Amino acid sequence: MPKLRSVSVLLVLLAVSFAAAPARGDDATELERAKASYDAGRYAEAVDRFREILNSASPNALHEPIAIERARAYNAACLIALGRSDEADAEIEKLIRANPVFSPDPVAFPGKVVDRFIEIKSRLKQELEAASRARAAAEQAAKTKVERQQREYIESLQRLASQETVLVRHSRWIAMLPFGVGQFQNGQDALGYTLLVVEGALSVTSIASYMVRAGLIADSLSVPGPIDVPKFQSQVNTARDVNHYATGALAVVALAGMIHAQATFVPEVQETRLRPLPPPPPSVVPKVGAGPAGFFLGVSGRF
Repeated sequence: MPKLRSVSVLLVLLAVSFAAAPARGDDATELERAKASYDAGRYAEAVDRFREILNSASPNALHEPIAIERARAYNAACLIALGRSDEADAEIEKLIRANPVFSPDPVAFPGKVVDRFIEIKSRLKQELEAASRARAAAEQAAKTKVERQQREYIESLQRLASQETVLVRHSRWIAMLPFGVGQFQNGQDALGYTLLVVEGALSVTSIASYMVRAGLIADSLSVPGPIDVPKFQSQVNTARDVNHYATGALAVVALAGMIHAQATFVPEVQETRLRPLPPPPPSVVPKVGAGPAGFFLGVSGRF
């Protein structure tokens, strides 16, 4: 029961507070209240009312742009009727700058009010045109920026769609191959090229020295008559030594490369590959124009 009594008291207090709060009418109601003074010819009173509803800090301030425009127009008419031309001009300038195409209704406003609007609009013509160009330039810049952002977004999506990530598994058997093959598989390209060049040079040297030694022996057997044995023996021994040293060095370097490839073996890597994108869908655009024979209707498209 105490809790229920507390809730009831709270509800009563809230109801009283809401009832005591001043009610605010909508824009149409506030505008009609101020306009009633204008229609009755009480222009000073109407100016005070219009000033209140045009004040954004007022609790009865107007919010809708159309209501604000009408209030400024009636306020200017009241000021003109009171002979307060400077204040009226300031009110009209605010209205025209906010909406350059606004024109007072000649049925609702006296001719001198309509004429004053036309005069001020003519005086502000260059300013309004400059503001219009500035707005158009800003809108075009914003449109261009949005189009560029959309184009960059689509291009980024296309780049992402044209790539695929593949997991490539490596083989230890390939890592046992000479000539830097294991290093290339591990992604150690610099060392791989070094081993390829060194082992290739040693292989060429070994094969060339072997062929030179074999050629010397074949020449000694085919040459008639005596030969210079010491010179022949020296040349054969030199070719043999070069062959042995080159072959031994090749074996050592190749073995070191294979051991290194096994020690630094990379089991798998991710690779990014390109994949073709599907062609864009066909687009058909209607075309209407005029020719020598009259108007024509057709379509143009991309397939």
